[in-house]
Amino acid sequence: MPISRTFYKMPSHVLFFTVVPVFYFLFVLAYNPFDISHFLDVGQGRFTLNLIICSLIVLAVMALSRMLLYILRRFLDLNWALYILWCVGEVVLSGLFMSIPLGIGWAGVYTYFRTMSFCVLYTAGILVFPLSILTMAVQLQVLDQKAITAPRVDERTLLRFYDDQKRLKLVVSSEAVLYIEAEENYVHIVYLDNGRVKAFTLRSSMRALEENLVHHGLLRCHRSFFINAGHVELLRKDANGYALAQLDHDGAKPIPVSKRYYDALVALL
Repeated sequence: MPISRTFYKMPSHVLFFTVVPVFYFLFVLAYNPFDISHFLDVGQGRFTLNLIICSLIVLAVMALSRMLLYILRRFLDLNWALYILWCVGEVVLSGLFMSIPLGIGWAGVYTYFRTMSFCVLYTAGILVFPLSILTMAVQLQVLDQKAITAPRVDERTLLRFYDDQKRLKLVVSSEAVLYIEAEENYVHIVYLDNGRVKAFTLRSSMRALEENLVHHGLLRCHRSFFINAGHVELLRKDANGYALAQLDHDGAKPIPVSKRYYDALVALL
């Protein structure tokens, strides 16, 4: 599932590369996680200096990373897995750059690679909080905006489909239904979901559904089919002279139209 385009917008990037380094600085200063003050002190009383340097490194990495994400916004379509991987990359890069000044300070005590591993692990343990919180905050904003702008569904247009045991199985807008096909003891409901053609198979008979379908404006066009005239693009005849209704979506097959129902369908087009 791709992330929202909101994540590519400049206000979101500014939020990330300002809040994350500030959080890093204040969190370390207030809570001293992992006894990191000893690590940043490097035994030379340089805690405050190294904390400022590390915070500036986080700022620089986040700013460059988010600017790159903004510049590439027209070409990228990250899903959630790739976006999380992008955030992990920001954390790892921040830790790697921190290991340069801290590696010099701990030279002779720790090997450079051990210092580097400490930097990456400590950075990951701290930055996971602001990155997760900000990501959830932006996503909640996206969902809230969708809820505000989403068109209200008129309950009167909803088609409710029950199986032969009177159990509710599907609720869909009558406008989204393309056609319904009967096959022995089942009916196949073909409808649109976010522009995609989907099908739902229901154990029921066309006779049991007919009154509800007619009430919502669907038209019988064949003894085995009900059709939504609003989605009929054209009527044509096949090589044998049988009438077929061509629907306005490529994923839907042509629907046969019997002579008995042909004139009624034409009158609605």
